[in-house]
Amino acid sequence: MVTLPDRRLMQMLAEHLREIAQRQGNIPWRTGNLYKSIIARVISDSEATVGTNVLYARAVHDGRPPMVIKPARKKALYWKGAAHPVKAVKHPGIKPNPYLARAAERFTREPLPPDIRAYVGEEMARALEAHFKSLGLEVRRR
Repeated sequence: MVTLPDRRLMQMLAEHLREIAQRQGNIPWRTGNLYKSIIARVISDSEATVGTNVLYARAVHDGRPPMVIKPARKKALYWKGAAHPVKAVKHPGIKPNPYLARAAERFTREPLPPDIRAYVGEEMARALEAHFKSLGLEVRRR
């Protein structure tokens, strides 16, 4: 029987949340970089984090409003394939795709996987599931 808090259990729970976050259909996939960047890390015996360090991750998760992009140092913007330099570009914005928040919500609804159930025992697994459902998980932005 495991006693809580337990570092190994925290790692297993964090990995389970990471797997949920990376499921097909949950996380956007263009190059696969965002998918590959999701990591689980144990901070202490009672705290873990699941997240990414990809620069554009927050824009994908939280979305961005429409904006006008202007050159910072030059008189005009130019990129490969553009017909000519332009003074500004209107970006339409990005709709939010809260893949981590969805994963946290699914984590609280789904039963724990067999490896965690075997590690903690059936009674503790049911207690953990009930605790997660009542508690909810927090999505923090750094």
